[in-house]
Amino acid sequence: MGTSKKRGNGEGTIFKREIKGKTYWIAEYTIEMYDKNGKRKRKTISGKTRQEVKLKLEKVITELNTNTYVDKSKITFYQIAKEFIDTGYEMNKLKPSSYKRKLHTLQEISTHYIAGMELQKITENDLRDFFTYITKYSNSTIAKIYGIVNHTFKIAVRRNILRFNFLDDQIEFSIPFSDIKDRKVSALTIEEQQQFVKAMKETSCRYKYQFLISLFTGMRMGEINALDIDDIDFNNKLIHIRRTITRGLNERAMIGSYTKTINGTRDIIMDRHVESILKDYLSSSYYHENDLHLLFCNSRKQCISTDTTNMMFKYICEQYNIGKGSKLHQHMLRHTFATRCIEAGMPASVLAKIMGHANVSTTLNVYCDVFDRFKQTHIDLSYNYLKENGLTMDF
Repeated sequence: MGTSKKRGNGEGTIFKREIKGKTYWIAEYTIEMYDKNGKRKRKTISGKTRQEVKLKLEKVITELNTNTYVDKSKITFYQIAKEFIDTGYEMNKLKPSSYKRKLHTLQEISTHYIAGMELQKITENDLRDFFTYITKYSNSTIAKIYGIVNHTFKIAVRRNILRFNFLDDQIEFSIPFSDIKDRKVSALTIEEQQQFVKAMKETSCRYKYQFLISLFTGMRMGEINALDIDDIDFNNKLIHIRRTITRGLNERAMIGSYTKTINGTRDIIMDRHVESILKDYLSSSYYHENDLHLLFCNSRKQCISTDTTNMMFKYICEQYNIGKGSKLHQHMLRHTFATRCIEAGMPASVLAKIMGHANVSTTLNVYCDVFDRFKQTHIDLSYNYLKENGLTMDF
């Protein structure tokens, strides 16, 4: 039989309970947190004396009132991370391909012991060890890992599992750098591009029009293969880019509902060259009307995967002895377009919009070597101009 004494509103209840002849003092209190059923959580504190329980309860109430209270939890890093990835997919915030990539990234995180640790037991030393461990991956993979870790800690703080997010300290826990050197952007040289254009004139490959569009617009192959016939606006000389080819959970190619990135949704101006390529395609035997309303489809009138076109791109390059064999990839066509634009003097800000980059810094980072060569070329031109007009000083 227990006795109890009510404290003030919101301050909890302290009572004595006898169990098997032993006396315990208990305090129960309700906090502004909710369980999975939507009910406010009720917590219990125990002690040998009423004074001990009273002091513990007052400490908790003070923490609650100053927002420093942390709910005890045995939930692991992996459990929170997996939950927010699954929820993103269930709420259609992640398309199947993005969902699979995040699960793959979580699997890479899980090769380190930190993934199985209870969040409240992760220390700064554990996180330092983890950041050192992931330097074996590429910078792009590290960025994906860092994003998941940051989101996981943010959720834990919001749920009162952690008091703070380690990654808020951008001095101690900024994103680490890879031990692997970033691969340089690979584009066709002018001579290789001339060879490739000549090959496109000679080949009977049904995908040659897609290759040419990528080469002369900078569009990603997934964007080209997902074009609707109505995305081609000959009246206004525009190509509307609003989606891409993606993969379902069954690994089959499918038409996505949006582009690779938010900035990927864009309009590209159709110059006379690209217009002639498109009109030639539409009047050719390669174009087939289809129920999906696609501009490009395979012989079964289904969408074309980027793997299929990439395999044919490599085959053509090998057949015509263009480039470096196994290192070739159809994305080189996009890089080639960007490289020619930079060489022609196009500002980075304009190129960024055409390429669908989130901001100009992405363009500058991806094509930094090309821009460096471009700067040197124009410095040389400037010097030659000054010299031709007798404006230099010879020592």
